[in-house]
Amino acid sequence: MNETKFEVDAPAKVNVCLLVAGRRADGYHDVATVMAPLELADALTITVKAGRGVNVSCDGAGVPTGERNLAGQAALAFLAAANVDARVDVHLAKNVPVGAGLGGGSSDAAAALQALNEHFGRPLSDDALWHLARRLGSDVPFFLRSGWGFATGRGDFVTPVPGPAGVPLLLAAPRRSVQTTRVYKTLTADEYAPNADALWEVLARLDGPPTAWWPAGENSLERPALRAFPFLEELKDALAELGVDGARLSGSGGAFAAPATDGEKAKAAAAELTARGYWATITATR
Repeated sequence: MNETKFEVDAPAKVNVCLLVAGRRADGYHDVATVMAPLELADALTITVKAGRGVNVSCDGAGVPTGERNLAGQAALAFLAAANVDARVDVHLAKNVPVGAGLGGGSSDAAAALQALNEHFGRPLSDDALWHLARRLGSDVPFFLRSGWGFATGRGDFVTPVPGPAGVPLLLAAPRRSVQTTRVYKTLTADEYAPNADALWEVLARLDGPPTAWWPAGENSLERPALRAFPFLEELKDALAELGVDGARLSGSGGAFAAPATDGEKAKAAAAELTARGYWATITATR
């Protein structure tokens, strides 16, 4: 087997609306969410050569390497399911912050699955890839598709929806990760969404400007995340102080997102947040 090297990107996502309906018998929660892929992305360099095993390296701090990394687990799962003997090395240029609710690890895993499947001539069907993806994590199936998605179940049943590309967003996150399990443990029954009205409102307005659909969204996990991690409340207060309207937590946190309708104001806010020690950037939907 000749050594082959190729590069793929792994886009982040933002939850425009995330509703938690309740706890399931299997311990997970039923959710309904609208997600948008972002221009912000990790970059994966994948090398395939003769041998066996998987290794993952990364140029970002705090990211698991080797087989502990989700992209490494995805590569191992692919090789086993496709019955392929190969050595796979993955290097991550990590641009999406860890533990920020932006789906970076899940996207890395989906990108590895898709890239390896294409490299080896598509031995796995789309359905087989989906089954591998949902075993790796609830958000991974979303990243197997391009474009916006409406997800239900654990977030693993994804339907494409027409969403606008090129919508500028301000993202800001603390330089500390937020653990999803802890947020869900803090979630109380009275914070479950009694209906999906907010989600339907978002979907109905997606053909309009962000001022039409963004304010209609909600996140059932924001309140429990703020209780579990008080430093998120500090960031939300900082965003309000800087005049960033409508900032909402993405996923289980800790990144907040808001439309950057006033580009200069958003750039100034991002610069000030960075000066205060936060991670902040301007990106756009795909």
